[in-house]
Amino acid sequence: MKDLLITFGCSWTFGQGSAYKEGMSEDQYNKIYLDLDLCWENGWRKHVVDHFDFDHINYGIGGSSNDKQFRLAKQFFASNRFKELYQQGRKIYVLWGTTSVNRYDFWVKDKYKYEHIFLKNANGQDVHPDQFGKNSGAIDHIAHCLNKYSYNEPARVKELELEFLHWNQYFKLLGIKNFWYDTFSSFTYKLKPSNFFGANEIRRDLLSVLVDNHRKTTKLGKLPVFFADDFKYACKHNLLNPYTYHPKTNGYKQLGEYMIKNLQERIK
Repeated sequence: MKDLLITFGCSWTFGQGSAYKEGMSEDQYNKIYLDLDLCWENGWRKHVVDHFDFDHINYGIGGSSNDKQFRLAKQFFASNRFKELYQQGRKIYVLWGTTSVNRYDFWVKDKYKYEHIFLKNANGQDVHPDQFGKNSGAIDHIAHCLNKYSYNEPARVKELELEFLHWNQYFKLLGIKNFWYDTFSSFTYKLKPSNFFGANEIRRDLLSVLVDNHRKTTKLGKLPVFFADDFKYACKHNLLNPYTYHPKTNGYKQLGEYMIKNLQERIK
């Protein structure tokens, strides 16, 4: 029976936009950027799964918040499906990507479902590049109140650290090996768990991985530790697709190699 890999994260985990081809029009791109099969075939998860010959379950979703990933994890690990998988006695690995802390996941009663809520910066722009949905109606009101009365990045990062402690303890009790990585900004954590990829590095998020790989091959040196500068660099040097600013196929391949390297060091 194969070992099982379970992934959590946002669009960069899902593989969104990975099927972009040079010269593709925006209309052509819009038809394929969310295609389930193409996102799998061209995203980094397939590289990892094929390398280790894993069975695989993915909960990474485009635009997802950390809040949503924690909610989905609670639902899955409390489910009969997980109970059955666990009782099979196979090895289970969990690979979990943090995402933007200005994203929330709320139950919206007039829609009778959970909705993504993206907070905006002072210029009214989305803070991160893969936020596709636009807030509207009740969601806008919730976002306004969160921005005005609640949102504080250091507090949200501290909440993440508490989740790291909780889930690390939970998985340890079950004998499951779990690993964390930052998707966008390399947040400043007080905790530096050994199962966090690049925990002791200033630049550890996936965007930084792509930028630093490019700078290394072009011998341009290091970039200051600012997400905005990384993003500008990635756009300037054509590392991301021009429509939703996700990695291209080769970028996802590099991320797959990064994941494989980090996993090989930890699951021998």
